[in-house]
Amino acid sequence: MFIDEWFDRNYYKRLSLSEKFTLSFGQFFWTHAYYPHENLEFWRPVLDPMEPTKTFASKFQIQSAGQDAFRRSIPLQAPKLETNEEFLVVRAKYRPVLLIQPEILIPAILNRGFRGRVSRSRCTVAQIFGLADPQTGRAEFSPNFVDRVRQMEYPQLMFLPKESGLFQVDSLLRLDELQSVFTPHLEPAEFAMTDDIATILRDQIQFLLTGKGPNEYTLLREELLRD
Repeated sequence: MFIDEWFDRNYYKRLSLSEKFTLSFGQFFWTHAYYPHENLEFWRPVLDPMEPTKTFASKFQIQSAGQDAFRRSIPLQAPKLETNEEFLVVRAKYRPVLLIQPEILIPAILNRGFRGRVSRSRCTVAQIFGLADPQTGRAEFSPNFVDRVRQMEYPQLMFLPKESGLFQVDSLLRLDELQSVFTPHLEPAEFAMTDDIATILRDQIQFLLTGKGPNEYTLLREELLRD
């Protein structure tokens, strides 16, 4: 048996207009999410010989990380870049994500008089990847692997069945692809996980991070793997 069969595909609930903007665990959103880079490359400024201060740049070129990575000799004023900072070369894609940790507000007055920002309008999301090409239907992963995910074999992964208005194809929630997102960049979808699925996911995250159980996730996982 698979997790989607266990719950009879009762994964999702449709949200009302007001619920869409509550930002709670288990809600689906769309946002631009980046691919973690494997090769460290930077956008380095192309210095303008007509600009004597060397602190303004309008052109950049890609360079591989060298000995001076994050140790540049001169800061940029525009665009702002300190000597211990770099513009990374990364790719991003507009994709569905699941809200894991909503923004936790901290009153700015607590840090009045100091430069640091205590509240950054950040939340934590997990990226979602399609298991097939939504245009052609071509499988992107082997049936054997997908079945193992549906049996909850991998604690960093969760199977998400397709749903009209949400996913065109069966999808994969990756807890090893968590990202911090600027909260206003989240575009709410009309769906969230049902309470039962959200409970499983909470316990799955607990097990993934601590290895502790038993809980609802580990008990269901043992049941499915036994079958």
